[in-house]
This record gives sequence, C-alpha cells and structure tokens, in this order.
Amino acid sequence: MPDGETTILGEFSARLHSGDMDVVTDALRDYQQAQADTRWGVDNPYRPLDNEVLFVARDILDRPPAPAPAPAADDEDEDEDRADPVPWALTMLWHLGEDEDAERIAAVLERATDPGLREDALSAASTALADGEEPNPRLLAAVSAVALDETLDARDRERAISALGDVDTPEAEALIVGLTESADISVQVSAALQLSSPRKVRAHRARLRRLVDSWPPDASPWAGHVRDALTGFHSTYWKDANLDDPDLRAAHDELMFPLNDETCLEAFATLLRSDDPVAIGIALDHYESWEGLRKTLDDGDLAEARLPEVLERAREVLRRRISPAEVSALNMIAAQHAEASDAALVVDVLSRTDSDTVRHEALWVALGVFGKSETPDAGLVEAAGGVLFDPSAGRHAKETAVRILADGLGAAADEFLLRALREEEPKVQAHAAFYLVRTGALDRHRPVLEAAADAWEGRSAHRPWGEDPAEMIFGKPHSVHWAGHRLPDPDLRQAHRRLRRREMDDSYHQAMRTLLNSGDEAAVGIALDHWWDADGAVARGGEAAREPARDLVLTRVGEILRGPASRPELSREYGPTANHLTALSALKVAAPDDLTILADALDNPDAPHLNVLLDASEALQTTGRTQPRLAQALERFVQNADADDGDQALARQLLEELSPGSGRSR
Repeated sequence: MPDGETTILGEFSARLHSGDMDVVTDALRDYQQAQADTRWGVDNPYRPLDNEVLFVARDILDRPPAPAPAPAADDEDEDEDRADPVPWALTMLWHLGEDEDAERIAAVLERATDPGLREDALSAASTALADGEEPNPRLLAAVSAVALDETLDARDRERAISALGDVDTPEAEALIVGLTESADISVQVSAALQLSSPRKVRAHRARLRRLVDSWPPDASPWAGHVRDALTGFHSTYWKDANLDDPDLRAAHDELMFPLNDETCLEAFATLLRSDDPVAIGIALDHYESWEGLRKTLDDGDLAEARLPEVLERAREVLRRRISPAEVSALNMIAAQHAEASDAALVVDVLSRTDSDTVRHEALWVALGVFGKSETPDAGLVEAAGGVLFDPSAGRHAKETAVRILADGLGAAADEFLLRALREEEPKVQAHAAFYLVRTGALDRHRPVLEAAADAWEGRSAHRPWGEDPAEMIFGKPHSVHWAGHRLPDPDLRQAHRRLRRREMDDSYHQAMRTLLNSGDEAAVGIALDHWWDADGAVARGGEAAREPARDLVLTRVGEILRGPASRPELSREYGPTANHLTALSALKVAAPDDLTILADALDNPDAPHLNVLLDASEALQTTGRTQPRLAQALERFVQNADADDGDQALARQLLEELSPGSGRSR
C-alpha cells in the first residue's frame, strides 16, 4: 500500500475511534461524500476500512437514544441538524449494512418522528431486508407501518413501499397490492411499480391495467415505467407480426410474463425450436436483447447455459434460409459471437437479400468474422464491399459497409472506400472520408482526399460522428470569421491548406505571406485568423510561429481598420463586419496597446464601433495611460449625429476616464 494511502487510512481510522462524537460524525460524513463521488467513476479511498466504519455505525446505534437537540439558531450552519451521529450511522448501514442490523434499524424507525431520520432509517432498512434470506419480522413490521400510515408524507410512504418491494414474501406482496387502492395517487404508483416485474405483472395484470387507465398523464414520473411494464418486451423485429398458432402465442405470452424461471425457459424453447420463422425470430430477439430473457429470469446463469443451442439455431436459420428469421439470427450472432467459419453464411445472405436491415446485421457479423480470421476471406471482402455499389442498397447500409470495411480491414479497405469517395452520394462520401482518415489514409492518399474535400469547402458537409471530413483532411481551423468560405484562386486555396496542416516549417510561413499579400480580402482575413487564433499558428509552432509575420500582420490590420467593410457574401456568419473583426482580433495579439490604430478605426464610418470602443476600453485599462489621438477620435465620435446612442454613451464614459480628474496616470 502506498505511503500516502496508508497515511490517509490511518488518519481516518483514528478519527473513527477518537471517542469524540463530533470527530466521528465528521469522519462518517467524509465517508459518505467519498461514496457519493463514486458516481463520477472514482474509488472511495476509505473502502479498505469498511469493517471499521460498520463497527462504529453499529456502536452508535446500540447506544441509548440521546435527548432531542435544541432548535438550531438562525445563524448556525445548515449542516448542524446533521451533527447527530445517528443519521450518519444509518447512512453507513445503507451502504454496508447486513441482515443482523435489522433490529437496530427497526428501533430507530419505531421512534423516528423527524422526516430526515425516518428517510435515513428506511434507506438502511432496504439494505437489511434485501440481505436476509427471511425478512426480520420487527423491521418488516416497522417499514410496513410507515407504508400504511396515511398521516405521513407520501414521500415517506413511497420509500417504505420501495423497501418492501425487495421482500419476496406473500405477506409483503399482499400489503403492496392493498396499497394500490390508496387514495393518494403517488402511493398508488409507487405500489404499482413494485408489481411491475415480468412475473408480478402476470399475476396482477388486470389490476395494473385498471390503475394505469385511471391515472392522469402527470400522475407520477414512475407511471410511465408501469405502463411500459404492462407492454413488456415483445421482440426487436417482430412487433407488427402475429403468431397464428395458439400454442406459440401462449408461449410468447409466458415468455414475456412468466410464472417462474422454469415456465419461462419452457416457453423460450417452444418458440426457438418451432418451425415458425416469426416464433424463432422472437425467441432469438429475447435472448439477444437486455430487455428480454436475462431481465426476465431470476437466475441469469440459466440463460448463459442456453447460448450454444441459441447460436446453433441462429446458424441453422441462415443455412436453411429461414426467411425472414435471418435478421434475428444475424443480430444474435453479431460481431461478438461470429466465427471465421461464418464467412460463407454471410456471403450467401448478402448475395440474395434485398433488405437493408438484413444487410446491416450481416455486415456486423462480417466484422466479427474479419476479427477471427488470420487472412480476410476474399469472398466476404467482395460481398461487404459490394454493398457500397449495389443500387438497391440504401444509405444506412452503405454507411455500415464503410465502417465495417474500415474497422475490419484497415488499409486493405482503401480500394472500396476511395471508390465510394468518388462515386457515392455525399453522405456516404463523408463516411468514407472519415474512416479513410481514421485508418491513416492521409499519408497514403493525400492528393485524392484533398481533391474530394476541396469540393466540400463552402457548403455544409455531412458530419459523421460530429466530425467535419473536410477539417479532418485539411486540418483545423478553416478560420474564425470566414468559416466555410472557399477561396476561388487555386494558389490561394493551396496556401490556405498549408496553414491548416499540422507541420511547421518554412512552407508554413511562405503560405502565410502569400495570403497576407494576395489582395484578396477573404484570403487576408483567413491568414489573420490563423495568425491570432490559438488553434492556428501557435498550436502548430508555439508563440514563435507568429514572429515572422508580425510586422506584415500589423500593416494589414491598419489598412483594414481604416478601410471599408468586407463584401457580405464572403462570410456567412459575420457578413460585412468580418474583415474588421478579424483585424481587431489580430490587433489585440499583435499590439494590444496601439491606441492609434483604434483611433483610426473609430473615425472609420464602416468599422464596428462597439467592438472598437470595447477594445479601446480594455487597452486603456491594461496600459494605464492616455492617448491624445484616441481622445480626439472619441470627441469627434460623440459629436457624430449618425452614431449609435449606446456607442456614444460608451465613448463619453471613456472620455470621462481620460479626463485629468479621473485619477488615471498620465
């Protein structure tokens, strides 16, 4: 055990056994906070001392009840009402308690008048009742009393009902059934929820249906769970199909709402071994889905024992061409259970099906086959690749084929994916580009990929998994203020591409100069965005990457801020302000204290004056000095009848700050 961990546990143990109840309570509070933090995926560092925590919690509960504390003063900490160690001890039993703690918990619950203490005791009771082979009679009676007490808040009764739901006795079930007739709808719903397991639904279906039909739409957040339980898990692919045979219909109903594990498995076998394709499909769906057989059975190992038979039946369906059960068979085998020997079955399915759903499931089996084979089966490769160029295949099936080929074959799938990149519809092209880049094709086929992505610039591309394929190929960012604009000049487009690549060398700086000297306002703006934005030059070569172009950037910034607005069609998001906003952003990086350029921008009727004024205010606060040229520009601006009133108010405020009496250093 690391020294640091030993120290933490030693200190925690010392606090637990200090004998000072305030210190002990703080330790239990820390344990609870650490346990709560486990929901974020971190470990509780105090778990090695669980036995000590449980010992201390039991010791607290075994002590005679303390007198009720005096009411807390208004200025005391909100947690003072939790300084009593008993609630914290109960919280520890909620996490760590056992059947032997039932008497302790019952004693607290019987005397509890405080809602918070009752809540903690009920939480602990749920753990103790679930742990015992037989429920402790005293604790069961105490919890039942809370559930039946109509003078209590519905939330207390709901917690008690939830604790009773873990008690598998006829008496507890009868009590819950009785509570479904409560006048309080929240109590009704809570009781009905405890009767919504597949087995209990079978016994209480009529009652639950009557209740559900009587509830208003806003009865309770849990009402929907009861409604879903009444529906049950029908199947994955056969919800609209009917079983003609009454024995098969009865078996399906038993499978959905069984009396016990034995009848459930008998019903499953009846469907699986039948000659009805729909019945076989339903059985396979129930085995494959987490909502099916495993959820219904009390003993999950019973389902695992059936796996060999289920897989053999699925393969038999494919060999015998029992259509349409093959979709469920493929979904059952999937990538997880596929074997190299399944290649021929998948090839056969793909060669004859006209269903995109079947294609999709067959392709996932193909992925498993590729993973189990030392050498990919040539026929399966051709069959999977053929889906991409089958006129009858839909986009979803083609996108699945792209993914399976890339994930299963890597670079060996290039032939199919590059062809899809050229020939298929745009969304399939985008998927092909995404997976080509993921398999390292930029190093193998950069010119082809860049030519494809070049055609996507300037329009909204499909984004597989949220990624823009053009950005994956060219690199990020396109720009900030000119995003999506496609430079018409091929030389400028090539320079832009060079800025987006991750490598930093002389060609990067040459591309920057090419754009800055181009005379094309969008190209200049794109270069400025790459220069100032942290995801541009700095991300590629650090702060030093900005230096070669700094003087040229300042020159262009001054020209832009003194010049007209940009053509609105060049920037979809920023319109005519794009060039000025780009220049202001670059100025804040290149020369944040250059107030002269800001003064010139304030005199420019086309400039976005609010942005200029805000930047000027920030610069004045940073530099701590005045600037006569800026003061003169502000004077002219507040006298301009055409200026925005809000902008003028900000300009007056800046002038006031620049006045001799403002306290600003001069």
